[in-house]
Amino acid sequence: ETISYYTDAFILQDVGATLLTAILGYAFAKAITAAFAAGYLSSKDSRKLIHTFSAPLFILFWPIFSPAQGSQVFCALVPLLNAVRLYLASTGQGEKSLAMAVSRSGDLKEAFGGPFIYVCVLGITILSFWRNSVAGIVALCTMAVGDGLADLIGRRFGKSNPWPGLDKSVSGSTAFWIGSMVGMFQWMQYWNYFPTINITTSDLWMRSAVIGLATAALELVPIGDDNYTVPLAGALMALFLFPSF
Repeated sequence: ETISYYTDAFILQDVGATLLTAILGYAFAKAITAAFAAGYLSSKDSRKLIHTFSAPLFILFWPIFSPAQGSQVFCALVPLLNAVRLYLASTGQGEKSLAMAVSRSGDLKEAFGGPFIYVCVLGITILSFWRNSVAGIVALCTMAVGDGLADLIGRRFGKSNPWPGLDKSVSGSTAFWIGSMVGMFQWMQYWNYFPTINITTSDLWMRSAVIGLATAALELVPIGDDNYTVPLAGALMALFLFPSF
C-alpha cells in the first residue's frame, strides 16, 4: 500500500535502500568486468550477462524501499548513477574496464549506446510504473531477460537455424520467448507476496506467453534500438492485457 506522506523513518529507509542497491549493483558489474579483464568472458558475453541480470536482480530489492509515495524517485537514483558512470566511461574519463565490458567491439563510445539506453529505460520504467503495475515488470523482463538470452543463446546455437534474410536465429528467438515469459511469470508471482499484483496462475502464463511471443517477433525487426522498442511494446501490451492491474 502506498502512503502519501514521508516520515523520518521512511526517508532513512529509502536512503539506506538506495545506498545498498547502488553498492550491490556496483559489485555485480565489477565482478563481471573483472571476469572480462581476466579473460574468462568475451566482451559480448560480459555485455549480455550485465544486460540480462541487472534489471531482474534490481527488482528483487524493490520491496526494501518504503511504501511512501515518492520512494520510486530514490530507487530511480540507482540507474541514474549508472547512466553517469556509463557516460563518463564512454568519454574515457571514467571506468575504462566498464566501457570495455559492455562494448561489442572494444570501442569505449559504445557504452553511451545500448547500455546507456538500458539504464535510462530502467529509470523511466521505475518512475512511470514502480511496484503497482504489471507493465513495469513486463517491460523490464522483455528488455533484460528476453533480449539478453536471445543474444547469449543465439550466438551459440543459432548458426544452423538463421531466420531467412536476418542476422537472427530461431534459437535466439525461442530463448527470448521462453526467457521473457518465465521471467514475467516468476516476477509477477514474486509480487503476489507483498501484495501489489494479484493474477491467477493460468491467466499469468497465457498472457505472459502472448507478450513474450509478440516482443520476440518485434526483436527481429531492424527498427530502432531493442533497448527501448521491446520494453515499450511490452509495457503497452501489458496495459492492454492486464487492464485491471
